[in-house]
Amino acid sequence: MKAVRNTLLTLVVAVLLLPVYAMFAVSSASDATDLGGFGFDVSQLGAHVSQLFDQGGFPLYLRNSLILALGIGVLEVIFSSAAGYALAQLRFPGSRVLFAVIVGTLSLSPIVVLVPMYLIVKELGWINSYQGMIVPFMMSAFGVFLVRQFALALPHELLLSARVDGASELRIFVRIGVPLLRPALLTLFLLQFLAQWDNLLWPLIVANDPGLWPLPVGLSQLQTEYDFSIGLVSTAALITAVPPLVLMFLLQRYYVAGLTLGGVRK
Repeated sequence: MKAVRNTLLTLVVAVLLLPVYAMFAVSSASDATDLGGFGFDVSQLGAHVSQLFDQGGFPLYLRNSLILALGIGVLEVIFSSAAGYALAQLRFPGSRVLFAVIVGTLSLSPIVVLVPMYLIVKELGWINSYQGMIVPFMMSAFGVFLVRQFALALPHELLLSARVDGASELRIFVRIGVPLLRPALLTLFLLQFLAQWDNLLWPLIVANDPGLWPLPVGLSQLQTEYDFSIGLVSTAALITAVPPLVLMFLLQRYYVAGLTLGGVRK
């Protein structure tokens, strides 16, 4: 029985890794029409990597994607954690109504708010700027909801003892709340990073300057810039997939804990 299970697991892993191998194979294509075959040429793959970083704006696109994904991820954690903790542990007039409104916005399609968001950014003079691409996404209803659900499980006795000792709410949040909410916050950061790393539509609308383009926008321009070399485009996509995979590998245990609401127990 164990042998059968191991065999099935091996087959599943092989099927899951086949597209990754195919990406390596296509990345070693020598010209615009050759798909690389079943094998791959390491030297040709290295030549494509060198060409990407020596020519064109690929390093700039990579830098912009890191700025946007990391910046939005960090700001999301800061603001959503504060809002979620406040809605869970502090009582103030209208808190339940405010939370209901926040949750209600989850039903809105991102396309619905795209035009109003663009008009606001335009009036602020943030077209072709990092803040125009970052600020609209620095806080989300999903992030507030996720943190609030975790914050509801924080031990009230611990928070009450800190208040009795004279600690301010900000100090309690920073010294007690944030450490206990770490799985939720790291999960939120990872989800936001992945979402913004693949975000094409908003940067394409707001940033007309190629110097501000992130990877999703920049990769779409490789077809014309390099006459659509399938090996080169596939190599660029392969490099683009590396940072999310590394981050997912480093934070996977927090991600699993963060998806299990109630990971913080009394």
